[in-house]
Amino acid sequence: ERLAGASVTLYDGNREIVARKSSDGEGAFEFVLDRDRSYTVLGQKEKYHADSAKVNTLGITKSDTLEVALLLEPVFEVGKTFELENIYYDFDKHNIRPDAAAVLDELVRTLRDNPTLKIELSSHTDSRGSDAYNEALSQRRAQAAVDYLVSRGIARDRMVAKGYGETRLVNDCGNGVPCSSEQHQANRRTEVTVLVY
Repeated sequence: ERLAGASVTLYDGNREIVARKSSDGEGAFEFVLDRDRSYTVLGQKEKYHADSAKVNTLGITKSDTLEVALLLEPVFEVGKTFELENIYYDFDKHNIRPDAAAVLDELVRTLRDNPTLKIELSSHTDSRGSDAYNEALSQRRAQAAVDYLVSRGIARDRMVAKGYGETRLVNDCGNGVPCSSEQHQANRRTEVTVLVY
């Protein structure tokens, strides 16, 4: 996808701004460069990660066109899922532990910085225990996490709490399969899926 309307800034070797413009409808831009100089080109657009590239005219004696491509990746894409690392719950409990609260506070910052972002927050268990029990436990855990985010000022209508129990295992450790504690731990996870961005 060619990104129109990105802000493109040209800096010289001393990090001074030389010029700034927007990419056109084709996502292209061009600057006229002086001889024997080093430059950095920076591309930025809201909701995208910035990218920069270095270019120089050192040793070029005749007029030439130097090509540079900037790759601006979306910060979030609808449907994308990422795991919230290191959110642990005590056995059979759904209360938010202090170590989990610290991780959720990072998510609070992300939601504040991206006011259009809406998410599904899902909790997953391992296969030990009955299917129905695990689904109910994971729903309580997901809801507790959402309630915590609400207590930190995030609007409830931006979040959906969903407990998937043991229906989305990341490995083969299903019912009756002998597995190590580490393999079971991999299935006990909290994930965020982007619904709207």
